[in-house]
Amino acid sequence: MLHGVSTLVVGLILAGLWFRGRRRGLHLGLMIAAFAVDLGLLWYIEATRHAAEKVVTRFHPLIWFHAGVSLVVLACYVALLSLGFRMVQGEMRLRRLHRVVAVTFVICRGLNYVTSFLVA
Repeated sequence: MLHGVSTLVVGLILAGLWFRGRRRGLHLGLMIAAFAVDLGLLWYIEATRHAAEKVVTRFHPLIWFHAGVSLVVLACYVALLSLGFRMVQGEMRLRRLHRVVAVTFVICRGLNYVTSFLVA
């Protein structure tokens, strides 16, 4: 089930990327939906598996890598949402920064997705 929800998030992100230049409102809605579902997934995993405790109490390089990439993904979500909302308000000078953070986000979310199958 968790991998299915994660796959849904990846699908929302890909759809959001597809509509980024065509329909900005749809792009924004899809990305907010991806963030909300991902945040819910993170909450569920922590509540049922105590993931943070596992990372802290034992050293396993793949789990630490996955956790680190996951933190970068969360930071990118916050940055992208903030930049995106400011762009909606007319601050288009932020577009280049938004794009750089977005590339980082896509790479890290892809790594997060792949490593989630390896650490389960």
